[in-house]
Amino acid sequence: MLRTYNIYTILPLNNVNNINLITIAKYCVSKTHVVNTNCLRFSRGTYQLPQVLNYSTKCDTEINSVHSSFDPRIVALREKLLYCDYLDYSKVKMGYLKRYLLKKKIEYGKKKEKTSRLINESVYSVILDTRINENDDEKDFEHLEKHTTVDVPAKPVHMPYASTDSYSNVNESPNEPNTSNLAKSTISLNDKYISLYEKYLTACSAALGKEKLTFDEYLKELDVDASHNEKDSPSSNVPRNWMVDVEQYNDASDQNGTWLNNYGTPNPNSDVSSVPCGGCGALLHCKDQALPGYMPSELFEKKKKQDLQTMICQRCHFLRYYNTTLEVKVSADEYPELLKVIKTKQCAVILMVDLTDFPCSIWPQISSVLHPLTPVFVVGNKIDLLPQDSPKFFIHIKNCLSKAVESMGINKESIKHIALTSTKTGYGIEELINKLHTIWDYKGDVYLIGCTNVGKSSMFNALLQSDYCKVQAVDLIPRATISHWPGTTLNLLKFPILNPHKWRLYLRMLRLKKEQKYKQAEQQFRINQFKETRNLKYVTLQGHVGRTFQLKSRSEIKNNPFLVEGYKRQKVEFDENKKEYKYSRWCYDTPGTIHPDQVLDLLTMEELLSVLPKRIISPRTFVLHTNETIFLGGLGRLDYVKGDSFIRCTIFSSNELPITITRSEDADSVYNKLLKTEAFVVPENNPDRLKQWPALKSKDMEITGVGKNESVADVVLSSAGWIAITAEEAECVLLKAWSPQGRGLHLRTPALLKKSVILRGSRILNTPTYKSGRQAYIN
Repeated sequence: MLRTYNIYTILPLNNVNNINLITIAKYCVSKTHVVNTNCLRFSRGTYQLPQVLNYSTKCDTEINSVHSSFDPRIVALREKLLYCDYLDYSKVKMGYLKRYLLKKKIEYGKKKEKTSRLINESVYSVILDTRINENDDEKDFEHLEKHTTVDVPAKPVHMPYASTDSYSNVNESPNEPNTSNLAKSTISLNDKYISLYEKYLTACSAALGKEKLTFDEYLKELDVDASHNEKDSPSSNVPRNWMVDVEQYNDASDQNGTWLNNYGTPNPNSDVSSVPCGGCGALLHCKDQALPGYMPSELFEKKKKQDLQTMICQRCHFLRYYNTTLEVKVSADEYPELLKVIKTKQCAVILMVDLTDFPCSIWPQISSVLHPLTPVFVVGNKIDLLPQDSPKFFIHIKNCLSKAVESMGINKESIKHIALTSTKTGYGIEELINKLHTIWDYKGDVYLIGCTNVGKSSMFNALLQSDYCKVQAVDLIPRATISHWPGTTLNLLKFPILNPHKWRLYLRMLRLKKEQKYKQAEQQFRINQFKETRNLKYVTLQGHVGRTFQLKSRSEIKNNPFLVEGYKRQKVEFDENKKEYKYSRWCYDTPGTIHPDQVLDLLTMEELLSVLPKRIISPRTFVLHTNETIFLGGLGRLDYVKGDSFIRCTIFSSNELPITITRSEDADSVYNKLLKTEAFVVPENNPDRLKQWPALKSKDMEITGVGKNESVADVVLSSAGWIAITAEEAECVLLKAWSPQGRGLHLRTPALLKKSVILRGSRILNTPTYKSGRQAYIN
């Protein structure tokens, strides 16, 4: 029996070679179930079936050799691991053929890199190996022998450059009478350097009121270690001359050598200013490095009030430009004290909630700082990170959010509106502004409140640059500092609210109506792209925050320094006592309250970047049988203790957190061993870090299933994410959830994304996981 296949209809290959042909032959055999075939014919030749099968075995051996790069400590646990992303991720994401072609592509890249290195990098010697073919005649051999004398020593060769002369040591001592020109020029340069160096030490000694000092003595006078290395700095990401990045810093006036200190020089005898930091709200000072609002005395002293109004503290500067934070001494009891003013005045509240981390992102004592009649606008932020699972996606999430807020003691009558927004993409913010204008109008101030890392500062910046802020103040008020690090804002920040007169609302409505046409066209385009590519980025909710009103009158332009030609930044000043601001209503950004259920304060910056999702969450579904355990990185654990049949667990978390499944009897030992490897990602594989990592504590949970096509509840594992549980109808399931110190373990009913389980793909053979499937619902 003979079958002919066209290789170009099976797989498009730019460079088809025999190895790829044999691989495709094996692929054809497996797909067409050819058993009695003796040979396979291709457009570039015919191959015997035994040859194909033998080579396929060789390919399997080569692919298995890739696993040798894995940590042997993890490979040793293979028998105890039912599934491990570290070991099995490639098998789940791609089939045999794709993995083999990827392996060949990697090998080709390494070979190309090696060839490029051999050609371009210089070498010091080359041995030429001249070989003579057996068919060469005697004349050629005699001719070659005459020209192969080895009496002349070979010169070093730099490939692909020409040969060079040999090198020899040169005596550069100034006492030698016969020095070369190179040595003389070197002596001349050294003399000039020594002369400048002596002048530098003389000037430094005079500044310290001492006699001439050596460099080591000079450093001792400054109490600085001469052997200090930048890597030893508490903030290795921060350059030692970071202050030159600050516009107001004059490095020419620095006579004390304080550039050697990352934190500058504090002055405990100085006074605290009345100017708040534009990034976090803390009052600026230079008294103590550990207190909020600290600035080095080199930046703080001799600065006028209007200069300080354009500056930010050192902590905000490090967060913005170097992604590094400094610890400050702030008591957790001070946060509620700042919010108590809300209970004594007529105001509205925008309660920010992180949709990827609730109820852990709703402060339990929130009702204690609110008046019973205070109107509350509940904003579920980070909606762009949730994949749509049904036509009733938005309605169901609002119902779940309302139920969670009411459980914290807020009256249902006080909730005036529930909005779903994304401060990152701008989705839903224009609709929120419309509700604030129509419901709250201009009756009083507005406070942004919520736990740490829910997006309050991002919302503050979005509202500041929208129609909700007075036009004259948009360019005068600095933006709040935004960071992944929790607790960025340390005091109150504010901007004046624009009075929503009817004519302004009418002009705003015209702008939004005009933009709606473009918004619908863009949305339809993204839906079509998702249907073609199945890429989740096309279903990420997008929005745009625009501005209807601009400065138009001459008086407004004249009074705004940003529109005056040749203005100086240092003279920009926002005076809230001016006529246009004196009777304004204000929007305040408040510090984030610390929730005891959140584990964010236990994590380092690198761990935070892995835990917090950066793009839309891709749900991952697994099958879990009785007495099996599933790990979510090293942050969460779920045990299936008791049940009649298997359950499906749909995990919603950052894609960087790996999944590991093992038997419950082996869970403790596996966890302790994998903590010391790279299999968990979080916490970091660092002995010093693991000494401070807290132990996991558990909480029992019981649910009753509603059917295989709907998740009945979510097991919330604090800030790490949540697991949606799907069980058979009326089946009672007993679970045990674990997290560091037992923080943030909640059973959320109903499930937030209860229909995501039916969007899963097919079951992957010999694994407890499913393919991605649709991942998101589209009409």
